[in-house]
Amino acid sequence: MPLIQAPAPGARAMIRNEEWIVQSADQCNLGGWQLSCIGVSETVRNRHALFLTELEEIELIDPAKTELVYDQSSGFTAGRLFIEARLRQTALQDASVAIGDQAVMDALPFQLTPAARVLSQLRPRLLIADTVGLGKTLEAGIVTAELMRRGKARRILVVTTKSMMRQFQQEFWCRFTIPLTRLDSAGIQRIRRQIPANHNPFNYYDRTIISVDTLKRDSEYRHYLEQAWWDLIIIDEAHNVSYKGNRTQSNRLAELLSQRSDALILLTATPHNGKKESFASLMRMLDPTVLPAGDKVEYAREDVDHLFVRRFKKDVREQMKQDFPEREVYRLPCQASAAENAAFDALAALRLSNEGKGARDGAMLFRTVLEKALFSSPAACLQTLKERIRRLEGRDAGHADLPALRELQALVGEIGPNEFSKFQHLVAQLKGGEHWRWDGKQADDRLVIFTERIETLKFLQRELPAALGLRDDAVAILHGQLPDLEIQQTVEDFGKSHSPLRLLIASDVASEGLNLHYQAHRLLHFDISWSLMVFQQRNGRVDRYGQLRAPRIGYLLTEPHNDAIRGDLRYLEILIEKDTQAARNIGDPSAFMGLYDEELETLEVASAMEEGRTAEMFAAMLASDDVDPFELLWNSEEASDAPAAVPPPATGAPTVRPPALYDDHYRYLRDALHLIGQGGAHEFAALATDDARRTLSLQPGRDLARLLERELSDEMWPADNTFALCADPQAVDKAIRDGRNSNAWPQLGYLWPLHPVSQWMDFKLMAQFGRQRAPVLRVMQGLADGEAIVLVLAQVPNRRGQAVLAHWFGVQLDRAGRCQGVLELADVLARCGLAAGNDAPPNDGRAPDTRALQAALPAVIRAAEEHLRPIKQAFDADCRVRLNHALTRLAALRDRHAAQLALDFAGGLEQVAAARRRQKESATAELFDNYQQWIRDTLALDDRAQFTVIATLMA
Repeated sequence: MPLIQAPAPGARAMIRNEEWIVQSADQCNLGGWQLSCIGVSETVRNRHALFLTELEEIELIDPAKTELVYDQSSGFTAGRLFIEARLRQTALQDASVAIGDQAVMDALPFQLTPAARVLSQLRPRLLIADTVGLGKTLEAGIVTAELMRRGKARRILVVTTKSMMRQFQQEFWCRFTIPLTRLDSAGIQRIRRQIPANHNPFNYYDRTIISVDTLKRDSEYRHYLEQAWWDLIIIDEAHNVSYKGNRTQSNRLAELLSQRSDALILLTATPHNGKKESFASLMRMLDPTVLPAGDKVEYAREDVDHLFVRRFKKDVREQMKQDFPEREVYRLPCQASAAENAAFDALAALRLSNEGKGARDGAMLFRTVLEKALFSSPAACLQTLKERIRRLEGRDAGHADLPALRELQALVGEIGPNEFSKFQHLVAQLKGGEHWRWDGKQADDRLVIFTERIETLKFLQRELPAALGLRDDAVAILHGQLPDLEIQQTVEDFGKSHSPLRLLIASDVASEGLNLHYQAHRLLHFDISWSLMVFQQRNGRVDRYGQLRAPRIGYLLTEPHNDAIRGDLRYLEILIEKDTQAARNIGDPSAFMGLYDEELETLEVASAMEEGRTAEMFAAMLASDDVDPFELLWNSEEASDAPAAVPPPATGAPTVRPPALYDDHYRYLRDALHLIGQGGAHEFAALATDDARRTLSLQPGRDLARLLERELSDEMWPADNTFALCADPQAVDKAIRDGRNSNAWPQLGYLWPLHPVSQWMDFKLMAQFGRQRAPVLRVMQGLADGEAIVLVLAQVPNRRGQAVLAHWFGVQLDRAGRCQGVLELADVLARCGLAAGNDAPPNDGRAPDTRALQAALPAVIRAAEEHLRPIKQAFDADCRVRLNHALTRLAALRDRHAAQLALDFAGGLEQVAAARRRQKESATAELFDNYQQWIRDTLALDDRAQFTVIATLMA
C-alpha cells in the first residue's frame, strides 16, 4: 500500500524484508519521499541507506499487530533475556552518569565531572584541561561510554600524536572495551589492501584513531575528512592545534574536524599560551557562536565557562591520597672538569661579529645557543659549531668569526667521556649514589632520562650502557625522527615487566601524554630545559595518576668555575626551584613566567642571560606562586597581583542505574550464550563458564567472528582465538597489569554492556522471537489469575530522527482484556518479581490462550498513547523552555558578533572594507541560521510517538 504521508522520524518500517528506522523524510520532486534510514534487523544493523517511496515496498510497522508468542524456555529465560536486551539497547535520557563509573578503573569523583557536564549540554562539547597526570584519557573514556550508552557515539574519531596512538587505543580497549582502528603507517597500508581504492576509510570503519602528523602529511586523508561525519571526535593534546598568532596546518585541520561531528572533546593540560586569543580558538572549535572571530575580541570567563573543566592536583588531592605520592626532588650538581672549564672560559670570552646590541630580533644570540648546547653535552655543542662553521665557510672562507669558532671547537672536542663531568657524575650516582643507586636488575624499577638534544641522546645511548654494564636490549631511545610504529612499540615495551628494557633515553617527543610510570618512578633531566612547560611535561611521565611509588626526580647540573657561566647556571637552578614549588602548590609551573609557550619561555631565559640580569632580578621577574595561571586569562594586568580565584569544587557527578532484570553482566551473557547455543545457532565454537570468577570464554562462530574481525585490531584478538571475558573489573585490571609481562595485550576482556560481544548478543536476543513478535511470560506474583500486563516502549523522536524521549511502562489488563491502568517499569518489575536479583519463575510449558490478549493490543496502544500524552506534554514544555533559552542566548551572541564586525571594519578603505564586511556578515548569518535550525530540530519533538510491544506478563 503506498504511503499517504511522510513517515515520522523514528518510525520503524519493513523495506526489502529488513527492519529499518526512518531518520528523515524529504519530499521528492517526482512524488513521494526520500527516506534516510538506519538498519535495525541483524543483517543491516547500523547500516545507513536511502529509499524512494515511489520505488520501494515500504510497510510501516503497526505495534497493534504484534504477534504474542508464548515463551517455552525454562524459567522464561528467553523472554527475560529479550526484555533485558531491549532495555540495554534503549537510549538513556537521564543526565546522570550511568555506566562510565563502572569501567576498569578506580573512578574518582572528579573524573566523572566532565561526563556530567557533557550530558547536561544540548550539544556535547567540552575541553578537558586537567593538569598533567590526572587521567584525561580516562575522563574521555567515561564521556565516550556515556554517549555510547545513549546512542550518541556510534561513530568515533580520535586524533592524537603519533607517539600516543597505541597507548590511547589500548586504554580505550582494555578499560572501556571501545575498539579503535589504528590508522598508523601499518594500519593505512592494511586498510588500503582491504577496501577499494576509492572508498573512504573513515566511512568503512566506524571507530578510528589517527595521528595529526598523518592528517597533515597525507592530503588524501584531508579529502576523506571533508566527506565523513562522526558522532564524536576527540582531539588529544589540543594545545597543538590552537591558534597561536597564525593559522597552522594543524589549526586548520582541527577547525575542519570541529565541523564534522555533533560531539567534540578536546584534551590538553596546557590549554592556553597566556594569550586569550589562543584559548578563544579552542572555545570557537567547541562553539563558533560563543565568541566573535578576531584578535581583538574581549571576553570573560563566564562567556566560556560552560565549555571547559580544569583541575590541578591541589584541587583533587583529597580524593587521590593513595594515588598521588609526593615527588622527591634531587639536585645533582658536579664540578666541571679542566677540559670543560677551558671550553666554558672560551665560550664566556667569545665575541662574534653580528651579535651587537639589538641583534637578537626575537631569537637568542648564537653565543647563547652554544652555551645552551654545551650545558646539554659536548656532542651537542660540537654539532652546533660544525654546522655554523660549515655555513660561514660556504659564504666567506675568511669570515672574522671563524678563528674563534674553530678554537672553541677544538676545546670542546677535547672533552671526551672521561672529561664529561656530568656524564661521569651520572654514572657514579647510578652505581653508588645515596638516593640514585641503580643497577637495572629490577624489572619494576626502570629509569627515564630526558635530554633536549638528539646528539646528547645518541652519546648517552652509545656510552651509558657500557658504563653501567647494561646489555644493548636493556636500553631504548625515543625521539621524533623515529617511525611511528617504533615509537609506539618502545613505549609499550617499556611498560611491560617481562621486557628486557630497563633504561629509556628520550627527547621531548616523549614528554606529552605518554604513560612511563608502570615500571618506572625515577626520572633524570640530563640537561635542564629552559622552559618550565617542558619540566611539567617531562615530570608528568612518572608523576601521574596510577603511580604507586614516590616519583624520584633528579636534575643534573655542571658547575664551571667561570663566574659568568655560573651566573647563567643560576637561572636554571631557579627554574628547578619554581617547578618544585608548583608541584606542591598551584600545579602549573608555567605560571611563574606567564608566557605559556615553550619557545617564549626559552627565549626569556636567554634574554636574562644576554642582558646580564642578576639571579635576584630573574627570580623577582617570575610570578608569585599564589597566582592561578588560568585566572590570569580573565584578570586585567592591574589585577594580576590579586589572590587567585577559588577553583570550582572537584566534586563528582550523580550516578544512576537504569532498571534491569539482570544486575550482573556475567549472568546475562552466560545465560544468553547458553540459550543461543541450545537453539543450535552455532554462533560460537566453544564455551566455558566460571560462576565463581564471573568469567566465561568462547570461540566465536562465523557470524560473530565476521563482526569482531571488522571491529578489532590484531592486538585485541586473542592468540588462541578464545575470548575470555570477566565481569569483575578488579580481575580485569590485574590482567591489564599482568599483560605487561607478555608481548600481547591483556588476554582477559571486560564483560560489560559496551563490549562488542555483549552488543552482538543484545541484537541476537532481540531477534530470537522473530520480527514484530513479543514473548508471553508467566509470573508467580503481582497478578490475579487471568490478569496481564503488556510491557510497552514509547519513543518520541525529534526532527533529526533521534529518540529524545524513551519511556517504558506496563498496561494492565483484566481477565476480559480490558485496560485497567498503567504502571511505570520499575513498579512492574518489582510487583511481578522480575527485578534484578529475583529467582526465575518456573515454566510448566503449558501455553495459555492469548487470543483475548492479542485482540486487546489496539486498546493497549490507545492506553499507551493516553498515558504518554501528559508525559510528552511536560517534556515538550521543558524543551520549549530550553529552546527559548537557547534562541535568546543565540540572539545575544549574534548581536555581539555584529558589534565586533562593526568594530573590526571601522576605518580603512571603504570599498575594500565593505566587500569584506558583506562576506563576513554573510558567513555569520549562515553560522547562526544553521545553529538555530540545529537547535530547533533537536528540541522540537515529532507529534507521532513510536510504540513497541515488548512482552506480556501473565499470572
